[in-house]
Amino acid sequence: MSEQVRDGWFLRTAARVGDLGSPFYDEEHQRDVWNEASAIGFQLLLWLLPALAVVSVWVGGAPAVPYALAMFLVPGLASWVVLGYAKAHGVLGADVRGVKPLRGRVVAWLVLGVAFCAGVVRAQGSTDGFSGGMATGFVVGAALAVVAVAVGVLVGRRRARRASAGARSS
Repeated sequence: MSEQVRDGWFLRTAARVGDLGSPFYDEEHQRDVWNEASAIGFQLLLWLLPALAVVSVWVGGAPAVPYALAMFLVPGLASWVVLGYAKAHGVLGADVRGVKPLRGRVVAWLVLGVAFCAGVVRAQGSTDGFSGGMATGFVVGAALAVVAVAVGVLVGRRRARRASAGARSS
């Protein structure tokens, strides 16, 4: 079976969109530098678009809400594609020792989210309708996410302690 067929549509599409078959990627140093530069650019967009969305709803008011919503959500979609591509190749960012992705970044993103929702409610002039529901849903979802992360961290630590205790007793 060919590698393209085995990889499936997602990896084939990602390789085509990323032009990964280009001779540009043949030289290792060039490829590594390009990958690092791409990661920096991705992180810049990941933070700038939601920040611009917040500014848009506060400055532009109600007419800016649909566009700001797109600016706020598109980085999340891009993140899912990045995570899906890495996972399809057997790489999970959470498995890397020393990486603590859920600390300050999540708090910063939640601050952006709260500012965005407050701006949407302010722009719409009420907490009724779509905007009010979106803001309420974000706040409730964020609270549930914090609880889920806390539970996940506690369960993970408990499993790690049990695994290390089991390894020492064997």
